[in-house]
Amino acid sequence: MKYYLLHHPDFSRDMDRLHAEWTQDRDSRGGREFEAAIGAMKALREAREGEFEGKRLAYGPQSYDLRDCAELKVPVEREFTPRGGELGPSHRLVYREFDPLPKVEGHRVVPDPDARPYRQLLAFAHRSQAPADIAGERLGRERGLMDPELYGVGSGERPSVGPQREGMPTTPYRVPVPGDLLKQAQILRDSPPAGTAPKPAEAPQAMVNRSGPAGPDRAKGR
Repeated sequence: MKYYLLHHPDFSRDMDRLHAEWTQDRDSRGGREFEAAIGAMKALREAREGEFEGKRLAYGPQSYDLRDCAELKVPVEREFTPRGGELGPSHRLVYREFDPLPKVEGHRVVPDPDARPYRQLLAFAHRSQAPADIAGERLGRERGLMDPELYGVGSGERPSVGPQREGMPTTPYRVPVPGDLLKQAQILRDSPPAGTAPKPAEAPQAMVNRSGPAGPDRAKGR
C-alpha cells in the first residue's frame, strides 16, 4: 500500500529552506536535514514507517491535542549525553493520516480497491525545537484544550511519554479528510501517477512528489 502525501504550507516552506541549504552545501546541517527528511517522507509514502522509531501522539493538559497525529524519530545528528552515552534520533517528523476519498459513479459511492489513504506532513525539526508543539500551532489548536473535531478519537488513552514501549501503536488514528484539504486531496487522487511528471534533476524525488498549494490554513493568525 502507498499513501498520497499532503504538505502543510509551513512544512513546504521549511523544506524549501532546507532544499536551498542542500543545494549550496550538501554536507551542511541543513543539507543533512533535507536528505534525512526526504528519506522519512518517502518511507511514509511507501508505508515503510516501521523502519523508523515512532510514536502515536495524544493529549495532555499542558500540551496540544494531537490525538490524530504521530511522529517519526529521524536520525540526523549523532548526539551524546555528558557521560558519553549516545542519545536517540535527533529529529521528529510529525504527520497525520486520512481515509481514502470515496469513488463516486453517477450518484452512488462504489468500492475502489485501488483507493489510497493520505498522510499530511506537518513539522520536521530537532527534538529541542518541540516539533509536536509546532504541529499543534500549525493546526490552529489551543494548548491544554481538547479539539472538538477529534471527539471520540483515542478516548480514554493517556499520552505516550518517555521511552518507546514495546507494543505501543506508532501510527496515527485515521480520520476523514478535513474539508479544507478536500480539493488538494482530489487533485492528488486525479493527477497522473507519481513520478511520471517532469521534475528537477537536482531535487531528490522532487520533494517526494510534493503536492501543490494547500487549501485555507486553519492555523489562527496566519
